[in-house]
Amino acid sequence: MRRSPAYLMLLLAVCCLRAQAPGGADPFLQAAAVYAEGNYTAARELLRPLHEQDPGDDAVNYYLGLSELALRELNAAEEHLNAAVTADSTNTWYIYALASLYDAKGDQILAGELVEKLVRMSPALYNNPNTLSMVADAKVMARQDEAALSYYNQALEMDPGYVPAQLGRTELLRRMGNYPAFFTGLEDFIRNEAVRPEIKSNYLTMLMDNIDSPFYWVWGDTINRLVDLDRDLHPEDYDIQMLKLRMLYIKQDWEGVIGQCDVMADLGRAQGDPSRIAEALAIKGDVQYQELGDSKQAYKTYEEALAADPDRTSVLNNYAYYLSLEHRKLRKALKMSRRTVELEPDNSTYLDTYGWLLYLLHRPKDAKPYFKHAMLYGGKDSAVVLEHYSIVLDALGETDLSIYYKNLSEQKK
Repeated sequence: MRRSPAYLMLLLAVCCLRAQAPGGADPFLQAAAVYAEGNYTAARELLRPLHEQDPGDDAVNYYLGLSELALRELNAAEEHLNAAVTADSTNTWYIYALASLYDAKGDQILAGELVEKLVRMSPALYNNPNTLSMVADAKVMARQDEAALSYYNQALEMDPGYVPAQLGRTELLRRMGNYPAFFTGLEDFIRNEAVRPEIKSNYLTMLMDNIDSPFYWVWGDTINRLVDLDRDLHPEDYDIQMLKLRMLYIKQDWEGVIGQCDVMADLGRAQGDPSRIAEALAIKGDVQYQELGDSKQAYKTYEEALAADPDRTSVLNNYAYYLSLEHRKLRKALKMSRRTVELEPDNSTYLDTYGWLLYLLHRPKDAKPYFKHAMLYGGKDSAVVLEHYSIVLDALGETDLSIYYKNLSEQKK
């Protein structure tokens, strides 16, 4: 929760009352002043003796609890702030501090109940988009969806662009299954200039991560339109460009994928990020080889990717493996593959590629230890790795073991 500066008004009021007390400087005033200066540890030490003298003093409990809250001593803060509220249940500052404590502890429901009480007690001070959204969030946690929607709507009536309310309401509508309203709200959210681009793209990515095929069949065109909208508004956001690539993959629009990879590579160049350049070109090369059957262009693309990031293991491995399939430039392939094993020695896929290249270069004895290592790190789950290992064992004359791994390979296919 954001602490309201209005708590200083209470401090001034308390200080004025205490200043009138006879006997000179009041220890409480000293503690309150130290707290106001931000020295929470010193304030806590000054307040503890006062609390021992009078455990029921609501002001002492309040400032002691605030000090402990600032120091993240949450259990002690809860005890003292609860004592302050118990002593004076009409004091909105005490209630607000307790709500802040529960918010810090991650108890949104209790925090929301207290803020809701504050909105009723002092609407002039607390009836605002921030507090109304907090109450709505608490209602969501309590599965009180209609009440939550009402509070979100009130917050957005005050400020139609208030991001927490906008996002909370949108997500609630999704959970409630009101998809027409959900997508309308999501478009408003994407168009909101106050929302950082990465928040928008992260939400759209989360949405895609959590839908199934039937949902996509119905709402896929709408999601694609919103992805395009976000992409047009924030072309510099790499994450939305990646999500666009994902949407093109779903459609199996391979020419579109190639074009989008070029867009992402250009963005990586503009941002001076070799890793992103290589990532985009790696995907482009894979599509050129696997989907378009254009090995010549794929290898050219892989070379561009490695020029940007020489240790991009996925590129090194795929480039090497595809060369092995064509029995071309095997020594170059071996050198690339060796680098992947140096960088990721327990990656069974990379171990398989390296071992297989050694076999193709007539070095089955050298290949065997890499396949044995691959078996320990997931190789037994791959029909290809098992088949390669059986061939290597057969070349070494270990017929029985070769047959065993060949049978395992057949079972995995």
